[in-house]
Amino acid sequence: MEQRFPELNVDLSFEQEFQMRVMEEQVSTMSLQEARELLLQASRLLMMKDNVIRSLVKRAA
Repeated sequence: MEQRFPELNVDLSFEQEFQMRVMEEQVSTMSLQEARELLLQASRLLMMKDNVIRSLVKRAA
């Protein structure tokens, strides 16, 4: 991805890094079932985000 879009910054901000650490702590105390449910929910949200971006790009073109 870096070679095709070198101008894009994909690094996490300090706030996002903090959010990741909070999430790591929360996940460490979850049951396996809770972690699976969270993973599925996150995957679904990422797919929905992809669809929104794709739709916006089509509208802009």
